[in-house]
Amino acid sequence: MKLLADFAHLIRENEPLAPYTWLQIGGLARYFAEPTTVAELQQLVRAAHKENLPLRVLGGGSNLLVQESQSDALVLHLAAADLTAIKIDGHKVTVGGGAKLSHVISRVVGQGLAGLEHLVGIPGTMGGAVVGNAGVVNGDIGSHVVRVTTLDKAGQMVARHAPALQFSYRRSDLEDVIVVEVELELEGGDVTELTRRMQNSWIVKRAGQPPTNQRAAIAFVDPSGISAAELIDQAGLKGAAEGEVSLSSQYPGYIVVSGNATSTQVLALLDRVRKAVALRTGIQLQSHLRIW
Repeated sequence: MKLLADFAHLIRENEPLAPYTWLQIGGLARYFAEPTTVAELQQLVRAAHKENLPLRVLGGGSNLLVQESQSDALVLHLAAADLTAIKIDGHKVTVGGGAKLSHVISRVVGQGLAGLEHLVGIPGTMGGAVVGNAGVVNGDIGSHVVRVTTLDKAGQMVARHAPALQFSYRRSDLEDVIVVEVELELEGGDVTELTRRMQNSWIVKRAGQPPTNQRAAIAFVDPSGISAAELIDQAGLKGAAEGEVSLSSQYPGYIVVSGNATSTQVLALLDRVRKAVALRTGIQLQSHLRIW
């Protein structure tokens, strides 16, 4: 394959993907690359397009379920400094798509910029946060986005500004592109007050999550107006299990895995819960997990 010859210094074959995910489940990526610059990323995308090789972008792995069967795609991990940079100019913040959302929040709060502090505790990268329009009851990240620079599947760079972007509840119109860079417009604020609000939000967030030593992930997107955890509780499924995968008995919105749990067990439990909730409430739960 010409891709392997041209990018031998970047591409690794048969890379285990489980270590990159919170659930620690999954098989191998046939091809895996960690581009060090935007230019390398663009070159890889263009080369994959020419060879009809599917692309997948690996972010923080917090909402990713990788199946045990080998993926024939080229998996791109955007973790290099050039793809995770955070630049602040007044109220304007420019962030690489691979930057961790937690790092962005800490930086802007430290600079006295308000608007993201309530998102503390949401895992993942800036790219993932924008694609999924991450948010809480206080607001979402999409309301602060003024520009998103993306790569399409053919490797074309496109800058889209706020009027051309569509953000809705936990969704955007950026599902089929690679987020390279995001520009945000924030408001000025007092560092001490913003830090207090960030810390309070963190305490509240952590109080509703399983311990950090557990392999856990959010199972479903909360429907508007009610939490998935409430619906699961109403359906009597707290603690429901399939093999070594279960819904947390204390935090039923989360799945927890142990031992040699498999993606098949995860999918079986999600399907069982989805059907039970639909039967009990008429609400169709949408999976929070991306399935590879």
